[in-house]
Order: sequence, then structure tokens, then C-alpha cells
Amino acid sequence: MRRAASAFVFSAILISAALSRAEPAADAQQAFDRAERAFQTMRFAEALAAYRDAVAADPSARFVPTARARAADLEAHAEGDFAPLTRLSAVRRDPSRSGDRSVIEALALDAATFPPGRVRGEAELVIADAWWHRLGEPRRAVAPLDAAIADETGDRLTRSLALGELAQLQRELGDLDAALAVVERYPDLAPATYREVRALVRRGHLRAAAIAVLAVLAVIAVASLAKAASRLGGIRELPRAVLPPLAVAFSLYLGGAAAVLVRLRGDGDPRPFVWLGLGVLAAFTVARAWRLGWGDGGPSARAARGVLCAAGVIAAAFLAVERTDASYLEGLGL
Repeated sequence: MRRAASAFVFSAILISAALSRAEPAADAQQAFDRAERAFQTMRFAEALAAYRDAVAADPSARFVPTARARAADLEAHAEGDFAPLTRLSAVRRDPSRSGDRSVIEALALDAATFPPGRVRGEAELVIADAWWHRLGEPRRAVAPLDAAIADETGDRLTRSLALGELAQLQRELGDLDAALAVVERYPDLAPATYREVRALVRRGHLRAAAIAVLAVLAVIAVASLAKAASRLGGIRELPRAVLPPLAVAFSLYLGGAAAVLVRLRGDGDPRPFVWLGLGVLAAFTVARAWRLGWGDGGPSARAARGVLCAAGVIAAAFLAVERTDASYLEGLGL
């Protein structure tokens, strides 16, 4: 009899404990479901309160990490009693509205009145993306991106993303100087973008210098070949005089062997090495024509000829690499 009574009491305790645990779990689930419905219908204040209730009711529930993350995100976007977030979400959740010119223009006007906080910068990003990618007016994306970057009350990640987007946009518009100016205003906001743009600027300066060197050599080559032809008795004598077989063989070996090695390894582009060999051959041709046309000259003339032709080889190699596989330049900070 006593055993039966003890078993009954123990069973009652277990049932009571199970019921006491089930009640908070059920309350937490109901609160979480309520929060999800409110979030989907953009009743953000109600959603935030319900997420908090779900966490408080049963901190061990499986959905608690999600509830905490969404509550934290809503708290970070709560400026203006969620009115700005509601306005932005109405556009962001409907792809058709993001491509509507009148909707984007209206959002831009509203964003200018948003209180300080994360939503304002995010709205500027949405506006910029619409002008740039959806509406085909990239120049109108510059102002909202610049506003998102300058807004120090915004999220740092949003500002960093806006900086990268603006730098990319200016590059697409062909204004690398503007891209450099914006990254230099905020060098610590997006360090990778800062380094990339500065490398592109250096690459542009080197490209201009390389083209200038090759242009000078081209003028010298034309004049020297004409002068050499008159000295040698005609154009037919030029190839044998300026292109000895040994020079041709060396240049082809230099470019061809390197290209073959790269192709055998299978992890690079052989074209820069082919162009390097041709560049060496061209520089040798210019040097030979220069000497044949204008004479050997003194030590200073020979030194100038050697320096300029060597610069021509470097210029040709740089342009070949940049035009074919610029990844080779990245290891050099270019």
C-alpha cells in the first residue's frame, strides 16, 4: 500500500515537472511565432517586444539564437520609432519598386529627413543601387553613396560597402582620380579598397610612361631606319643588317621557352612572356638601326642608347603583362 502511494506521489511530481516545463516552452513558441508574423508585416515594434518575450519565456529554446539576433538587429534600426525602417523595408522587400523611378525619387526625399542612425545609410545604398544597376543612371548614384560614406552615425560595414561601391562606380565612369580622392578621404574605412585604387593609379602612371617611352623609340626607329637605308644602299639591306640571326634566335628562345614552361605548369598565362621576347627583339632592332643610321657615337651616346632601349624592353614587358594578365603585377604592389 505504501509502495503504491509512493509511486503515485512520484508520478505526480514527474507529471507536474513536465507540465511546468512545457508551459514556458509553449509560451516562448507562441511569442516567437507572434514576432515572426509581426516582422513579416513590418510591425517592427511589436516584433521586437515579442522576440524579447520569447527569449525571456524559455532561454533554452531552439529558436532563441534567432530571436536574439533579430531583436538585436531591430534594436539597432529603431530610430524614429521604426518609421524609417518601415519606409525602407517597403521598397527593399519589393523588387519591382526598386526599379520604379518615382519610388526611388520619393525614397531619396524621405531619406533626407530620416533621423541619424543605420537606416539612413542603408537607404542611401538602396537608392544608389537602383540608379546604378536598375535605372541605368550611374552618375545619380554618386551622391547617395557619398552621403552613406559621410554619415558617421551609420553602421561601419555599410559605410565601408558604400566606399567600395563608389570607388568601383568612379572607375566604371572612367574617373580614377575621383576614386582616389574618395578613398584618400577615408583611408581607414576600407583599407583593401584604398590599396587597390592606389595600385590602379600607380599602374595608370606607369602605363602612360611606358607608352611615352615606346613612342619615343618608335620615332627614333623610323628615323634611324630611313638613315640606315640610305647608308646601306637601299631598304633591302636593312633586315640582314638590323636583325642578325643570333639576336632573333635569342629573343624567340627567351619568350618561347618561358611561355612553354608556364604552359606546362598550367597555372599562368604564357602571353606576357611571348610579348617580352618580341619586345627584346624590337629593342635590339632599334638599337642596331640607331647605331647604323647615326653612327656609334661617344660613350655618352652609347649609354643613352642603351638606357633608352632597356627602358623600352621594360615598357613593353609592363604593357604586355597589364594587357594580358595583370595578376602578375599584384605581387609588385601594382
